[in-house]
Amino acid sequence: MRERRHLLLLISILVLFMLSPFVVTFRHGVLFLNVFGAAILVAGSYALSERKQLFRTAVVLSAISIVATCLLLAFPQHWAVLVSHGSIILLVAFFCVSILAYVLRSGRVTSDKIFAAISVYLLLGFAWTYAYALLDDMQPGSFADSTETGRTDYVAHVMQLRYFSFVTLTTLGYGDVLPRSSATRTMATLEAVMGQIYLAVLVARLVGLHIVHASKPWTRDDN
Repeated sequence: MRERRHLLLLISILVLFMLSPFVVTFRHGVLFLNVFGAAILVAGSYALSERKQLFRTAVVLSAISIVATCLLLAFPQHWAVLVSHGSIILLVAFFCVSILAYVLRSGRVTSDKIFAAISVYLLLGFAWTYAYALLDDMQPGSFADSTETGRTDYVAHVMQLRYFSFVTLTTLGYGDVLPRSSATRTMATLEAVMGQIYLAVLVARLVGLHIVHASKPWTRDDN
């Protein structure tokens, strides 16, 4: 099970990604997604490291994120949006750093580390989603879209920004959602560059090393 822990984490993130457009249509669907996502990441952090301090930090950040989401649903105001988005960004960034520390540590490159690296790639897309949402809340009109969703529907707006984030991360660029302000254009550029560098350098390096060492005997240091 420990050898497949990040495969399970990757599958859970993909399931969350695919089901979220349908779950958010229900009452308190946003809160359910937040709780489910936090539970996935906390479970991943528990399997990731034996350090109790790391696990405690993950639990505290997850709890803050859930409470912030509850506040946003109860008080849909500007300050609640800032607190909710900020806590989610902090939570996802914490897990990205924690998982990358595991991926980059010395030892044999296993398939589990490759799955972990892919999980971080997806988490980066989620982190940039709420970064865009936070910036758009502070500077209304930072994005132009062809669907005219606007800012009237909070859930639809975040889902639209998630779509824009992953389109930008993969440099697909359909062009139906466009950054209008200098800040959002800069962030979109940084995300696109980060996505390409991440795939080209980290994941390709891990896959190459995994192929090279696949036929070599295991040692105690590889665990």
